[in-house]
Amino acid sequence: MELTRLLLILSTVAFMAGVVHAITALRAGRWQENKWQFLPMAVGFLFQCAFLYLRGEMHARCPLTSQFEVFIFIGWCIVLLYFLVGATYRLSLLGLFTAPLIAILQTLALFMPDNPGSVKHVKMSVWEHLHAPLAMIAYAAFALACITGVMFLLQDHLLKKHHIHALFRQLPPIHHLSRAIMRMVALGVLLLAVAMISTFKIHLPISTVKMTISWSILGLYTVILLLMWRHTLSARHTAWLSVLGFMVPFLSLWVVIGR
Repeated sequence: MELTRLLLILSTVAFMAGVVHAITALRAGRWQENKWQFLPMAVGFLFQCAFLYLRGEMHARCPLTSQFEVFIFIGWCIVLLYFLVGATYRLSLLGLFTAPLIAILQTLALFMPDNPGSVKHVKMSVWEHLHAPLAMIAYAAFALACITGVMFLLQDHLLKKHHIHALFRQLPPIHHLSRAIMRMVALGVLLLAVAMISTFKIHLPISTVKMTISWSILGLYTVILLLMWRHTLSARHTAWLSVLGFMVPFLSLWVVIGR
């Protein structure tokens, strides 16, 4: 087994170990938010960093050359934002909801073909180097908005059913979740807008399909952000928008990569 795939497997195991530990602690009523809860995510993140470093050295560029690498890169971006957002917004249990998504992305990647030899080594401008990573970080922000939306909807459901147990007590106040969703969507829109504007500075050919899908995603999330900012819909409906909206960029990865 090649080293990069071994690193990917170890990273996935670390994320799933964090989920198992958290669920076990919650069921036993022993969950307590502390720095050790970040350890499995940190270990998984370090393995991701090692994977991306080796792939970057292999290509002499940002490792976004195939669907295989894109899924890992997005997972890495999600974990990076998790460490920033989890502390900033005090979103307890965000890791429990984030880790399964990362594990799924990386498991899917393990079954994808990997053809690093087909990569063309061409000289790229700064804008060409920035475009794809910025777009992937934007997608990661949309993914975290989706995860936070799931947390919001779960807490809303528990409140309506009057189910008070260990998971409910660890979830942050519902209005904190609502604000975090809007801020993550805003961050994603900003980053994706910069990524799309950078295409006017790129000289390498970009397929019409890829451009159309990317601009459509930017338009969709801009509308979602405006609805949130103007409070046109209820907090519950905007949470649903953040969850269902992420299906569009996620499914688009199967279409745009390699075009």
